[in-house]
Amino acid sequence: MTLDLFEPAALTQKQRVNSAMGEELPPHHPGVYTMYDRHDQVLYIGKTKDLQQRITSYRYTKSKKSQRMIAHLERISYEVCNTETDAILLENLLIRSLRPPFNHANKKPETYYYISTARRGNHREFRLSMRVPEDYPNVYGCFKGHLKTRKGLGAMLKLLYLLNRPVKSAAYLPNQLLNRITPQKFKLRLDTQTGVLVDNFLRGSSGLLADELEAHVMDIKFKDRFTENYFDNELEQLRMFYTLGPNRNFRMKKELGLESVLINQDEIDDLMAVMKRK
Repeated sequence: MTLDLFEPAALTQKQRVNSAMGEELPPHHPGVYTMYDRHDQVLYIGKTKDLQQRITSYRYTKSKKSQRMIAHLERISYEVCNTETDAILLENLLIRSLRPPFNHANKKPETYYYISTARRGNHREFRLSMRVPEDYPNVYGCFKGHLKTRKGLGAMLKLLYLLNRPVKSAAYLPNQLLNRITPQKFKLRLDTQTGVLVDNFLRGSSGLLADELEAHVMDIKFKDRFTENYFDNELEQLRMFYTLGPNRNFRMKKELGLESVLINQDEIDDLMAVMKRK
């Protein structure tokens, strides 16, 4: 389908949207709308608090992306929802299932991790997994994002290691912690107070652990500038993980009134979408 070059673009755009809507206007209700091309392939899925206002607005949109989409538009369907929140959840589900070419958010598959801890003799064992393990009494998450979670846990393990063994150079860290990929299991000796800080940190209720670790790093006279920069970067990774992982989960549970300790992998995307509307 091509635009008529002998008519004003706005008029042709308006006609195309009107034709795609059909004779009956959508209602003034929350809902989800789907745009199709002439092959009945889904182009775009959107949510709105007012179906009629949103869909008819495409008649005059100046967005280049929307105009490219409208150039292929053949049909628009919609589903009325009881609330705007219902529309958000339905939109998320459809985008993840259909992955329309003109939708960018929520299409990319993500990895979701749980971080677990357990006492193993005089040590605390940390485990990274994609499922809730049965033999770990303390489980946190789930945390969205492969790289962010692995780097965050790796940074925490390295900085906790310094508490008991204040190495002067990053080269003296255990090989497991120096590998590019964070180990799925690692044991550390932690005192009770630090253990409480770790628990509060991973639950997202307090970032005091990062402050304590930073103060400890500042007191160490490292052998070289590289090591100083190395641990500064690890502190930054740790704080970033806390903000986008544990603390975000904590705020979601608090603001949305969730009672469960853990957030399931199939729920977190919907919960994050609802949070964006608050």
